Amino acid sequence: MSSNIKTNTPKFIIVQVIPKQADELEAKTQIKETEQLIKTFGGRVKKSIIQKMTHPNPNFYIGPGKVQELKNWCEADEIDIVVINGLVKSSQLFRIEKEMWKVSPTIMVWDRIDLILNIFEQHATTLESKLQIKLARATHMGPRIYGLGKTELSRQGGGVGTRGKGETNIEFEKRQIKVDQQKIRKELKKILKQKHNRLQKRNNMGIGPVALVGYTSAGKTTLFNSLTGKEKEMNKGLFTTLDTVVGKLKSEKFDQPILISDTIGFISNLPPVLIDSFKSTLFESLEAKLLLHVVDVNDPNIVEKIIVVEDILKSLKVKQKSNLVLNKVVLIKTDQLKDIREKVDYYFKKSGTNLINIIEISAETKLNLNKLKKEIEDYFD
Repeated sequence: MSSNIKTNTPKFIIVQVIPKQADELEAKTQIKETEQLIKTFGGRVKKSIIQKMTHPNPNFYIGPGKVQELKNWCEADEIDIVVINGLVKSSQLFRIEKEMWKVSPTIMVWDRIDLILNIFEQHATTLESKLQIKLARATHMGPRIYGLGKTELSRQGGGVGTRGKGETNIEFEKRQIKVDQQKIRKELKKILKQKHNRLQKRNNMGIGPVALVGYTSAGKTTLFNSLTGKEKEMNKGLFTTLDTVVGKLKSEKFDQPILISDTIGFISNLPPVLIDSFKSTLFESLEAKLLLHVVDVNDPNIVEKIIVVEDILKSLKVKQKSNLVLNKVVLIKTDQLKDIREKVDYYFKKSGTNLINIIEISAETKLNLNKLKKEIEDYFD
């Protein structure tokens, strides 16, 4: 957690901007997901606001009147962090933040990327993931880096509440940040090459690999543990799997084990800057011989989340075949499962996705786990 956030649980306000004709139900779904992200971060949501606008305001993204309301709410509830629930220009975030400083110089204004990056930072354990976070921050933060805001990078230069350090100094910092970004990309390229070499050697020691992919919190880690016998820590928070972990599935059919990798979970509206920065982490998915797309069958937005994952895989140019794994089937009734199966079937036939089969399991109770193992074995037979 950033050093200028109060030591107690930070208090958040979420602001969601939607078109005037848009359905508020979808906005509430997005807010709910952001509330989960904030909970994972360790914060508490005091208020969620939806503003309908034809177009985002060019200066503040939200309307000027809403900025004033936001100041009042921040003062009344002693808010620490405002999250504008979208992809917002750095200059717009900075202007809102400057207004919030009139209430308190410690208030920070984030967009969805800032929130995700702060969660990533909490769970980053390897040099690779830390470099990826640093690169994504530098790419996304813009003028907030140059001593204008109060985020972690700006604190290195301007400190809290600074209004800028002079054009010459800012231009120097811009050049320095570009140099730093080049260094990070060079280091990540080196790590990616090393990872590729390790993957090649590892593949010689086993069959596969098989990558578990899916929306965050779909139960990939539970399935990973059930298949490999490992005891990787499970956490209900979002983005708790940041670095890829590999385990072995023992098979009576082959002399070598089948390699299984648990990868980072996807999320809706994942901006290109994050996908690009984390390509190294997603390398396991890109190089896998088979994908298991794990889905929480108890999720009311199951088809929408399947589409999110499939779209991200397409953007990464992933062309491997996959099995769709409908997880947590013990939590729903048979007729509900039948209805979901029909919806999912319809989507995949319509989209023309390279799907092998749809398998219904419970990773927790191990229901149909042997059936899934057989599907994996048959693929490599």
